[in-house]
Amino acid sequence: MKNVISSRVSILILCFACYGKMYSQADSSNQNKTSNASDKVYTSSKKMNETSAKIKEGVEKTVAESKQAVNNIKAAIKIFEPIIRLHRKTENTGTVGIENENNTQSDDASTENVMTNSENQNIEYIPEDKRYNADGSANWGSQNHKEFGCYLDMTSGNIMDDIDAAGNTNSVDVIFTATDYFGSAPMYAFLSPALVKNDIFANYYFRGPSYKDQNIPVRLWEEVNESEIALTNITVTQFDKIKDNKQLAAVIQQTPGFKDRLESRTKLTGKVIAVKTKMGQRKAHGLIYIQEQFGTTGSNAYLKVKIKVSGFDSNGDGQVDAELYGE
Repeated sequence: MKNVISSRVSILILCFACYGKMYSQADSSNQNKTSNASDKVYTSSKKMNETSAKIKEGVEKTVAESKQAVNNIKAAIKIFEPIIRLHRKTENTGTVGIENENNTQSDDASTENVMTNSENQNIEYIPEDKRYNADGSANWGSQNHKEFGCYLDMTSGNIMDDIDAAGNTNSVDVIFTATDYFGSAPMYAFLSPALVKNDIFANYYFRGPSYKDQNIPVRLWEEVNESEIALTNITVTQFDKIKDNKQLAAVIQQTPGFKDRLESRTKLTGKVIAVKTKMGQRKAHGLIYIQEQFGTTGSNAYLKVKIKVSGFDSNGDGQVDAELYGE
């Protein structure tokens, strides 16, 4: 009997051992399957991340190349000579017109062709009024001048007097004054409108036949531009050679000492000054060549000037947007 019981116990032990081994193998197999599945998920996820990174890199590269292409186009845009471009009469109608690519007159302000002095050698320039001259220059008066205004809009080349400027204060970039108030030698000054409005001593630049107290018009303006002005060291020959945005920007970037005013105790004939204005949507970077200076501080004092400003290209076609330079 004992032998029978002993045999049955041995069989039971053997069965449990076999079952345990089978369970262990099954569990191990399940763990291996889970591990394999995890490896596949990890590998798939890694490939997706790598693909996303490549796509992102490609997009960023494309965007960077597009921006560079736009910058290259804008750098090549011709500079804008607003006096020649805007202040011209047509022979037939007497209204301001522009020359198209076929050398015929047009009043379409959206014409993209931009004229330079060299392109106009065979075209008669007829100024619209006495503020502008047949050689493409403008007459920019001091605050005392009887006829020519002292306020200048760089982007349009407009010379404005007190009445004109009162309705277009946010387009005035520079104010020219000449006074003997500061001593024996005349003081010639190019002033930021913001300086004139906000500096309590700015009225001294206006002292003369027209203004003797602090009631200067700019003090009443609601909107004024914060312009910066500096004297460049370029010659008239170099000024004439500037034909595109890149060349003009290089001159401005290399000009030191930009401030809200530029003063001179000596006459300015032959000088070139740089002006920067950036207020909200308005941006004007340009150069003013003082071809000749007439008078000193009296009612006949004025400058004969030529202007070059950065050309703007909002649609990226490589041409100046003429409609931005309307009167």
